Amino acid sequence: MLVDRMKLSGHARWGVVRPTGLRAIGVALVIAASAAAVLFAGPATAASRDGDNPVSGDGLLSTSVVYGRKWTATFSLNTLADSNFRRVQDAESALRITPTIDVGVGMPVGRQQLFIGGELGRDFVLNHSEFNTGRYAIGGGVAWRVGARCSGLVGGDYRSRLNQVFEQAGFTPNVQNVTTFAGSASCQTATGLGFGGSVRHTDIANERAQREPFNLRSTVFAPNISYGTPTIGQFSLGATFNNTVYPFRFTPTLAGAQQDGVKIFSGRVGYSRNLGSRLQFSAGASYLKSKPKPDVQLGIGPGGALIDVPRTDFSGSGFDLSLAYQPSSRMTVDLSASRNVNASANVGALFTVTQGYSANVGYKLSPRLDFSTGVSRLQNDYKESFTSPDEPLKRISDRIHRIYAQLDYSPVPLYSVGLVVAHQWRNSNPANFDFKSTTARLRLTVKFGRG
Repeated sequence: MLVDRMKLSGHARWGVVRPTGLRAIGVALVIAASAAAVLFAGPATAASRDGDNPVSGDGLLSTSVVYGRKWTATFSLNTLADSNFRRVQDAESALRITPTIDVGVGMPVGRQQLFIGGELGRDFVLNHSEFNTGRYAIGGGVAWRVGARCSGLVGGDYRSRLNQVFEQAGFTPNVQNVTTFAGSASCQTATGLGFGGSVRHTDIANERAQREPFNLRSTVFAPNISYGTPTIGQFSLGATFNNTVYPFRFTPTLAGAQQDGVKIFSGRVGYSRNLGSRLQFSAGASYLKSKPKPDVQLGIGPGGALIDVPRTDFSGSGFDLSLAYQPSSRMTVDLSASRNVNASANVGALFTVTQGYSANVGYKLSPRLDFSTGVSRLQNDYKESFTSPDEPLKRISDRIHRIYAQLDYSPVPLYSVGLVVAHQWRNSNPANFDFKSTTARLRLTVKFGRG
């Protein structure tokens, strides 16, 4: 029997039962009807999830680059009614209201583009004041260019906000602070050959004491090379080296306690091409390998003797596939699938093997009104699981499903209104972590700018 790597105690107490989920959603729709008459709104937001995840992101930085000499400011008001806002089996509804303002400034200096941005807001969870917290962000950098064929980005940012993600076993009043520094470079030759790479360092700190074991520091290097022409498409070859450590977790070994961590490698070959004017296709195949640090932990052998037992590593194949199809001027279809390995930042595990699938359809009902709907499935297999105060049982795996429908109304570029209704559920092993919830989210924003 293996010795647990951490000994933690204490559990969060659930509050008293509040109004039912249907009542909470009804309140959100009433607010939506009244607020829409007096407030403005901004661009539609992606409906892939109702929670926030400051860890993940498609870009190197969370701060957007503002090009040219101009400034932008966006005020938004999000109202989210959730029939099970804690993401547990004993459903408890809540209404979450989040006003925010995002600003960005761009200033070119010669051929280089300086940028800075920030966010200021607050989350209000009605009848649950312990969740009322501010959200802050600031970042910036330079989008650089050398000659006609080389460009990149250097910058950093800091974000602080209430952490609510589907992967968690239960939503707790935890503020997560994320600091990121990153840089990238890419060059393209006249013959279609390209090469470059990126480096990104992320430091995640949780303010809730029970979540300290999930603090992490990761550094990711990602070199790549590509070749392509409009006729044959784009071929790419790349690799990702991820070194992650958990500063508040230690693994007992015969040589003493050692800091917990994991090294993740991914080698990928990919291909993408536009097939006519209506179809875009991208696919990749990967080799994945992850190795715990240290690679052994203290266990009990024959006769009760203490011995070093190998920890679970992983090696296997990964993939990514995306297809964007526009059958008409009004309709779009997007399909995607992927399999990858990630360091675990929110669940009691050293790393996670993740498979995701999604399908989304959009239709322009009129020049001002857009409708979209979709379904997604996320499968997580947790490796080197452990218990924590928020997760008294070890997580083995889970399957998270979500279906949604969304309406976006944009009468003028200055503002728009978006409403998303979704249902999501999680089937877990162990089943103690199963949950179901229905959400209704209204987003209202107004955009300002100059330049």
